[in-house]
Amino acid sequence: MLQLDALKAGHGRSQVLQGVDLAVRCGEIVVLLGRNGAGRTTLLKAVMGLLPARGHVCWMGKEILGLPPHRIARLGVGYVPEGREVFAALTVAQNLALGRKRRAQAAAPR
Repeated sequence: MLQLDALKAGHGRSQVLQGVDLAVRCGEIVVLLGRNGAGRTTLLKAVMGLLPARGHVCWMGKEILGLPPHRIARLGVGYVPEGREVFAALTVAQNLALGRKRRAQAAAPR
């Protein structure tokens, strides 16, 4: 389902991830653990195309590294930030509902 091979990413000149390999098969639940600054968020942002990265990221057998975030999301990969990266004008329920919208719902005329 998700395969990372030799993934490298960072912020500017700071290389945070150095050759990460990870495989998550269909039906598995995987948890990323580590202290602050260990690279958990960097890994997730690199997978989502929110940070430049090198290596390979395959989703359902398709290489997605280098695709823009909106295309990665349309393939079914999601990212829920831990911080305050929400729409302040919306309620908690409305922010959560945005994550449930499907492509067909989002494209349907209103």
